[in-house]
Formats: sequence, C-alpha cells, structure tokens
Amino acid sequence: MEDDKDILIIADNQPVTRFGAILLWNKTIPGGEVFTAENKAEMIRLLIRYPNAIIMIDYGLFDLSGPDNLFIISLRFPHTRWIFFGDDLSDNFLRRIVPDRRFSVVMKDAPVEEIEQAFRLAVLRKPYICERVRIHLKSKIKKDENERLTSTEREILKSIAQGKTSQMIADERSLSIHTIATHRKNIFRKIGVNNVLEASRYAARAGVIDVGNYYI
Repeated sequence: MEDDKDILIIADNQPVTRFGAILLWNKTIPGGEVFTAENKAEMIRLLIRYPNAIIMIDYGLFDLSGPDNLFIISLRFPHTRWIFFGDDLSDNFLRRIVPDRRFSVVMKDAPVEEIEQAFRLAVLRKPYICERVRIHLKSKIKKDENERLTSTEREILKSIAQGKTSQMIADERSLSIHTIATHRKNIFRKIGVNNVLEASRYAARAGVIDVGNYYI
C-alpha cells in the first residue's frame, strides 16, 4: 500500500542536487518513494497529499520568506521530518532547529555516508546532525558559554545536567536551596533555556558534560 511507503520530498531547485539525492534515497531506502518540488507551492501540495513525508530542503535556495515561514509550515504538518541540506546555515538558524527532534542537518559537502545515515534515521523518526555542524556548534557554544558563566555557574550547570535536584546541589555545596535556585535562574537566563532538558542539551554541546551521553 502507498501509505506504507517511506516518502521523501526533495525541495530544491537545483537539478543536479535533486538527481543525486534521488539516487542516494533509492539506494538507502529500498521500496521508498520520492517526489520533487521546485517551489513552496509544490512542496505544500505534496505535504497535503503525504503529511507523514520526509522533506529534504535546501533552505537557502527555496522561495521561503524567512525562518518563521518555514517553522509555520512545519507546525502545519506536525508528522513530517525535515532534513536541512545546504552549503551554509547561520548560527541563529541552527540554534533554532537543532533542539527540535523533527529536524536533521546535513551540509552539501558532507560524506555520502552521512547523507545516507540522515535518511535512515529520518525513516525511524529520529534526528541526525552531521559531524561538521556538531563540531561547529560545540565550539561555538563552548566559547559563548565560557564568556557567559562563572566557574560556580558552570559547576552547577554540570550538576543540573547530571540530574541532581536543587536540594542535592545545595547539600553538596553547603549552600541554601534559595541560593541554588537563584544560580539556576541566572544560568537559564544566560544560556537562553527554559527547562532542565534544554539546559542538559546545552551542557553537552558546550562540553560541560560528556557529549557522548547526550543528543546534541
């Protein structure tokens, strides 16, 4: 049945890119099906028909008015998975999409094996971030984090990411729970997160804890 097939929509206006992506998809996902869209209207029509599809999109070459437009479309089709495939993605854009596990990122100069892995994980409803972007984000965030947080805040962030409660951290550091709560509030404000999960991901990306234990 068609509903059982893995569907890829390639949203890219470069024929060579579309051709290469089709070959890799057919090689990596036997039995899957692929469609192409050269503009936003075509992509929307395909998404209406295939609301569970995987979308491989070159954001920089597509006729979108900006990142907000893209996020609105992704919210309209909540069961889609997105693979961003481009030459250059801004830090701000990457920071917005990486925490969302519907989104994967692969650069156009990535090894073929990374593109194939992105396809495999997308079919399994899992995200993938290519090595180049992982290294870039880790070094960038670590630099920013070092400039923002004091040594005490770094240690408390590490404890938070390790799953320790405010009371446990207070007991370990011989401080009041109110002092830890203040530190926690300041840390979250400085690194721009709202909850423990986001703080843990940030700590992994920034090298505060072992990145191997966390999804970046």
